[in-house]
Amino acid sequence: MELTARDKRWMGVVGLIGVGVATCYAVWGGESDYPLPYKRRDASVLRRIALADPSTRNTAVAADDRTITMEVSWSGCDYKPDLVVRESDEQVALLLERRDASGPDIGCEDGGVAGLKAVLRRPLGTRALTDALTGEPVPHAHA
Repeated sequence: MELTARDKRWMGVVGLIGVGVATCYAVWGGESDYPLPYKRRDASVLRRIALADPSTRNTAVAADDRTITMEVSWSGCDYKPDLVVRESDEQVALLLERRDASGPDIGCEDGGVAGLKAVLRRPLGTRALTDALTGEPVPHAHA
């Protein structure tokens, strides 16, 4: 089957659209849901627990012993952080991945408080729940 001139033009247009979409995807970070450029920074879970209240009510391990939930606060120039889990045989380390969007022409808002959730690959069991940056234990309750 031979392509007509019209078919070739359509293939060129579709190709250009694909290149445009790929360029936008690369410029805006690929996996990101965030519209502005940002700098990634790690943050301590213990220092960001909502309202600086490190009580056990802010971090809970669900009845399945695999789901960890916590409330954290963030500043106005950050996007909502992600809760990252690093598992080993001895411990589960929690880390907040921040996205700092501050810049010369960007106004900062008030920030906020959000409930974050992470699911472990295997139950917490007797492993220690710690802050990945400080190594300190994270107070938690079993729900």
